[in-house]
Parts: sequence; C-alpha cells; structure tokens
Amino acid sequence: MTAHDELLDNVAAYALGMLPPSEASAVAEHLKSCEECREEYRLLRPAITAVAYSAEACDDPSSGATSASPLLKTRIMKEVRAQAAVRKRTQSWPAFAVAAAALALAIFSGLLNLSLNARLSRDRAESAAAAQTIADLTAKDIRRHPFAGGEVLTRDEHLYIAMHDLPQPPAGHVYQAWTLAKGAKAMAPSVTFSPTGGVAVVRLPQDAALQAAVAVSLEPEGGSRQPTTKPIALVRI
Repeated sequence: MTAHDELLDNVAAYALGMLPPSEASAVAEHLKSCEECREEYRLLRPAITAVAYSAEACDDPSSGATSASPLLKTRIMKEVRAQAAVRKRTQSWPAFAVAAAALALAIFSGLLNLSLNARLSRDRAESAAAAQTIADLTAKDIRRHPFAGGEVLTRDEHLYIAMHDLPQPPAGHVYQAWTLAKGAKAMAPSVTFSPTGGVAVVRLPQDAALQAAVAVSLEPEGGSRQPTTKPIALVRI
C-alpha cells in the first residue's frame, strides 16, 4: 500500500473524528492538495452523519482522542472499499446513504464489543435497525416513488423517506413526515427530523401496506398534530 492509499484509508476515520490529533492534522494537510481525497471526504462526511448511531468507545489517555481498535478500522475500511466500488457503478445519491448505513453498522459491530454497560441492549436494537435499513435499501424488490428532491421507498411493511439537497430548517423548526392511511380523510402525524449535510434518510413507523400517501412539511420544533405549512412533498404510494 502506498502512502497515498494509506491516507485515503484514513479519510474515513478522519470523517468519523476517530483519528488522534497527529494523524488528523496529517490528513487535513493532505486534503488541501489532493482532489481525490477531498472528493472521498465530501462523499463520506454527510453520509456518515446521515445515519444516526450511538455507541461508546474507549478513550486513549496517551493521545487525548477516542481510540479505535485495529480490528474496527479494518472493518470500516472493508465497508468503505466495498461501497466505493458501488459508487463507481452508480452515482445515484441514495447509494451513499446506504453506504452510510453499512458504515454505521460496521462501527456498531466493533464498538458493541467495547460496551458492557446498560446501553448494550439499546445499541443492539439500533444495530439491528441499521441492518434492516441496509437490507431494505439494497433489495431488488424495493419500490421507489420519486418526487422533486427525493423518494418515498417501500418494502413489505417498511416505509422510508429519502431526501437530498434539503435546507437546514429555521431555528425552532423541524421537518415532519405525515401519512395518509387508506380510506382516511386526513393526514396523521409521523416522525420529525432534520437533515445532515442536506441529506435525510428516515424510516417511518407506519405500515407501508396500509398507507395511501406520504407528505413532508416544515413544522415547529416538537412537531404538530396537523400541518401548519404547505407540504414540500406529497407522494401517493
């Protein structure tokens, strides 16, 4: 592996904020002069944070940074390389959202081995949810319902909204999903969310098979019982 390949590998760990200060500064300096690595960072940074995950890592007192084990880094790099191959075959933006879910799952797998406290059960549940998201978004039988700025996706009973180029909501506001059940006359409130890097991939708790339409609107923080603004998306499914 060349020095450049090693730095390219480190871009993912750098985007995750997992490098000690000395290595992080080397990657930051390299990004200034390397277009390939800058592009890798540009793709990875919003994708990594688009899929939320929560787990505990160990602190490295000698570096003052969170330390990832060599095994964890190997897992992350394996996912990054696999998803890089996917990106070469297709530049569809949902592909890197899937890559983010896969990367988050790889991180979960490593960090769960380090977490032995009461959060373990929750972390396992979140890891399982991430695995299900990957399975759904990469499945050949997933149904896509495109709209300007994104897609509504359904597979079996699972229901997702995926949006890109989504502006950050004004202070005190969030985006809220709405669903219209088959036979119903009014939209019912669903989850609220905010984009990360302009991207949002949200799983809705409602059963996709029972829904006739999905909408998204801008609402006050905490959500609303009824839409207070004109929907920015309205999709029949």
